[in-house]
Amino acid sequence: MLCRLIDRVEVTGVEFGNWTDIGYPWDLLDATERVLSTLERDVSGVVDRNAVLRGAVVVEAGASVDSGVVIEGPVLVRSGATVGPNALVRGPAVIGANASVGHAVEIKNSLLMRSANVNHLSYVGDSIVGPGANLGAGTMTANLRHDGSPVMAGDGGEPTGRRKFGTVIGPGAKTGVNTSVQPGVVLAADSWTAPGDVVDTDRDR
Repeated sequence: MLCRLIDRVEVTGVEFGNWTDIGYPWDLLDATERVLSTLERDVSGVVDRNAVLRGAVVVEAGASVDSGVVIEGPVLVRSGATVGPNALVRGPAVIGANASVGHAVEIKNSLLMRSANVNHLSYVGDSIVGPGANLGAGTMTANLRHDGSPVMAGDGGEPTGRRKFGTVIGPGAKTGVNTSVQPGVVLAADSWTAPGDVVDTDRDR
């Protein structure tokens, strides 16, 4: 089939400067770090005068940053997203379109996808939060092993190659209040945790 296509249309090579293979969810963090390394400050959204933006921070039109928020770039806040009040976002990080980061939440080196919600007193570090996921108040994602070895992800023990890696939270997943999730755990799409759970194995429902 490929030979026939080449015979029928002109095919040319395309040069590219950078390539990041996205084979595993944690590769998204590598890609985010690379893309945001060239970010230039641009504040088009609404930022409260009592918020602090440091470094390369983009707040797109339609996004809002509330009072008491500190954002340390590189950070991209997409249109429709809300941050704060009194939240801390440490880059490299992306707050996706229509995502919500609420009161006293800390986001560090993470990717929150479209319409993800982390609304109260939570910590998300070195993690990926899928579209429409909702983290209950007090949810904590651990991202560092005490023995200092690289984090392995999932029950299959896939090597991430990262000394710090938190959680993969699938689309539509929900955590109960005061959930603690251990490094490398994967919460599948539409899975959930009960209030007070300490999650050290993957959840598929």
